[in-house]
Amino acid sequence: MQARKLIAAATLGLGAAVTSIAYAADDGKPKQSVGEYTSDAVVTTKVKSEIVGSPALSALDIAVETNNGVVTLTGSVASAAQSDEATRVTRGVKGVTQVKNNLKVDPSKAHK
Repeated sequence: MQARKLIAAATLGLGAAVTSIAYAADDGKPKQSVGEYTSDAVVTTKVKSEIVGSPALSALDIAVETNNGVVTLTGSVASAAQSDEATRVTRGVKGVTQVKNNLKVDPSKAHK
C-alpha cells in the first residue's frame, strides 16, 4: 500500500513538473524564472504527496496548481470535511504561502 502511494505521488509530481514547463513555454516568454517554476513544481509535488498520503482524500479527484507559493486546489470531493482536510494538508507543506480552495462538494462521490 505504501509503495503504491509513493508511485502515485511520483507520477503526479512528474506530471506537475512537465505541465509547469509546458505552461512556461506556451508563449515563449517565461512568466516566472526557472527557479520560481522549479520551486512551484516542488511545492505542487509535496502537496500532491500529502494528499495521496491522506486516507480521507483521493488524489485523483483533486488538482493542484502552484504559482509563486500560492496553491490552488480544484476538482471535487464528497464532503465539506474533505475540502477542509485538503486545505489543512496543503497549508502544512513548506513553501505554501496561501491556499485557494476551489474544490466543489459532490455528495455522489461518497463511498457507498
